[in-house]
Amino acid sequence: MNQLRLQVAMVVARLAALLSQVLLKKSGETIAGRVLLILCPNAISLLARGRKVILVSATNGKTSTTRALAGFMATAGSVTTSKSGSNLSRGVASALMSKSEYAVLEVDELHLPLVAAASNPAAILLLNLTRDQLHRMHEVKRVADRWKEMASKTSATIVVDVDDPFLNYVVSDAAKSVKVSFGGAAGKHPDGAVCPACGAYLDWIGGLYSCGCGLSNHFSDKKFDGTSAAVRNEILANVTAELFGVPWHEVDTSTLERKVSRKFGNADCAIRLTKNPASWREALRGVSGGSVILILNAREVDGIDTSWLWDVDFSSLRGKRVVVTGERGMDLSYRLHVQGVENELVSEFSGAITKFSGDVEVLAAYTAFHGLLVRGL
Repeated sequence: MNQLRLQVAMVVARLAALLSQVLLKKSGETIAGRVLLILCPNAISLLARGRKVILVSATNGKTSTTRALAGFMATAGSVTTSKSGSNLSRGVASALMSKSEYAVLEVDELHLPLVAAASNPAAILLLNLTRDQLHRMHEVKRVADRWKEMASKTSATIVVDVDDPFLNYVVSDAAKSVKVSFGGAAGKHPDGAVCPACGAYLDWIGGLYSCGCGLSNHFSDKKFDGTSAAVRNEILANVTAELFGVPWHEVDTSTLERKVSRKFGNADCAIRLTKNPASWREALRGVSGGSVILILNAREVDGIDTSWLWDVDFSSLRGKRVVVTGERGMDLSYRLHVQGVENELVSEFSGAITKFSGDVEVLAAYTAFHGLLVRGL
């Protein structure tokens, strides 16, 4: 009966996807998963049977890392994954409708425990855990607690960057884990002043930490050199693929960055996604030119609370020509002013781009990033 219900649900879901593609010019992936789960609530469990499932989650980098890992696994067998990066339960369900030996699935942080329980994964890759949309995610420790409970119940091998104390805490009770360290190359965790296990202050020396309760990244299962987040994610994806006998793959780490090139008027723009404190810090480290546009929105998917701006160091922008725009551009402009970064505030990107010619580096909030890519706003 379950299989019959599933088959009927998939027929209806595919029809809904087709109508979405034809009438709305959309991918149809989200609506297909939504319809499937309404008609067959246990579809993820049923569709995951008989295949090796790998889940990928993190605050930053999960879309590009999932894409890279899916490519690695494709050398070992057929792979299904979400082409659009849809990472809620409905996106997972939609991806699983395609038959394959492996399923490499990006999963939203809050949906991960539910998807892990339903899909019985063989492996889970956790890249990082930092502050994001406080109105939805709340504090990092709250998400870490949910992940820790999940890790204690799953039979999956969990691969983590142990330089992140929250991920070290997550796998402290896991049956199988691979702890990877980069020697603290990422530096002190911006949200890691306090030990997530016992609440005492962590003792940080550079990017290495320890606590009296035993939580520490001084010891790991594997250790690598890794500077940028893209390099670390490439290595973590390879470590995960090795669990399935897949040989090491070298990739162009620039493909693991949410960065695209577009031309607007006389300006050649390198547009980088900056959606939370950690991604802003990483993006700011990559700014090398003297012309910069910063775009800040605060819609639902951006995070409606912009107080995190005061936790980001913008001093590297001093001496550059900086133009600020976006719905919350005034918040960002004032933050820069307080830190001694001269900037010009304009109301729209269309006005900001006219102030430049040649190479321009654009750091854009989530909705602004996708607006520039899809609609050219």
